[in-house]
Amino acid sequence: MAFKEFNCPSCGALLKLEYRFTETVICPFCQQSSHWTGENFEAKGEKVILADYGSKFSVGLQASFWGTKLGERKEYKFKVLGRVRFEYNDGFWDEWLLRVEGYEQNEYWLQEDEGEFFLFKKFDNLPSVNEYSELEVGMYVDWEDYKMFISEKAKAQISGGEGELPFRVIPGEQCDFVDGILLKEAIPVSIEYLPDNKKAFYVTIFNLDINDFVFTEKKQENVY
Repeated sequence: MAFKEFNCPSCGALLKLEYRFTETVICPFCQQSSHWTGENFEAKGEKVILADYGSKFSVGLQASFWGTKLGERKEYKFKVLGRVRFEYNDGFWDEWLLRVEGYEQNEYWLQEDEGEFFLFKKFDNLPSVNEYSELEVGMYVDWEDYKMFISEKAKAQISGGEGELPFRVIPGEQCDFVDGILLKEAIPVSIEYLPDNKKAFYVTIFNLDINDFVFTEKKQENVY
């Protein structure tokens, strides 16, 4: 169900938004990115078309996956709302924004990287995390009630996006990443340092295999 409608400032196509926290929307007809200004959407940046490397996922796809939590295996239905692609020295990975049925109040991301899938949940109460330059692999960091071991640092660039996204997507902008483990909970976590000086803290919910997914419809094809 759309909660907001507007016309693409580039081609005039009617775009219907489903996610209340959308800050970037990429027109499926002309590939123009538009950013929310607080009053309306304005076209920003160059048009970018992401190459399709055979992923089973696409914006608009409705499917489900099976995940085990607290010893119980359960089916979770979802819809793909958007995608952002990151590039780094060894290649790229995609992150898909999901709306999970029954958990619409949460922000979920499915990371797809060389056939591996990780479901992340955004942690709303962001601890006072350090700046990227202050963290090093092998460090133990205390944040309020959390203690994290830093296992990896990486730099990447945004290649582009599709659909609706909850932050400003600017192709070519640098994004920094720190991965680690919350020691008490033994949970993998990730910190993303995004454009506009935004930070996001994600907790890994499931490590999934492609066979955990149930595709009840065909992949949505983009309109160019």
